Amino acid sequence: MEADPRKQPDFNSQKCEMLRGLATATPDLAILRRRLLAWYDAHRRDLPWRRSTDPYHIWLSEIMLQQTRVAAVLEHYRTFLARFPTIVELAAAPLNSVLAAWSGLGYYRRARSLHQAARQMVDRHHGRLPRTLPELRALPGIGRYTSAAVASIAFGLPVAAGAPPSGRLESGNDGVGRHRLPAAPTPLRKLSAEALLPQPSGRANRLGDGHSGAAAKAP
Repeated sequence: MEADPRKQPDFNSQKCEMLRGLATATPDLAILRRRLLAWYDAHRRDLPWRRSTDPYHIWLSEIMLQQTRVAAVLEHYRTFLARFPTIVELAAAPLNSVLAAWSGLGYYRRARSLHQAARQMVDRHHGRLPRTLPELRALPGIGRYTSAAVASIAFGLPVAAGAPPSGRLESGNDGVGRHRLPAAPTPLRKLSAEALLPQPSGRANRLGDGHSGAAAKAP
């Protein structure tokens, strides 16, 4: 059972105040950009999907990290890729095999959409992730945030992922989950994505996803 984010320890509130301070005390967006990225570089953790430039690996990590603790994703990410090392092999696998590999992550609709998207990529994109936002958004299970995250991190497109990562960065967590504070009316909701453009957009979009360091959320 997930802990009530309103009852998280002071660790969270201290980090949230630090991040809020970056925005409220820094009217210059260029300075804010440098400070946030410096914070990310100082606190980010070494995660397996971060070490890969393979768009499939990046897409898989983004889907797995939705509403799921990083600690739970780590082992599933490795075993899933060992079982389905390419999009083509994922598409060719029976759905039951995909669901079995997903077991333990929950929200099985994600696994079904992942399998459908892999088949669609084989049919329409030669077994590869498409490189444009409209094509990414046309895939099952990929919405506005995930398409922007994949496009920027995997392909270097200058797009901001938007509210989901900035909300998570703004809220912080207990070091293992993806908890949100109940309300977060701060400038970071927009600035942590939009203010970090221009490049490196992919680096900026990793700030609040499953990619930031222990100082903010499950890194």
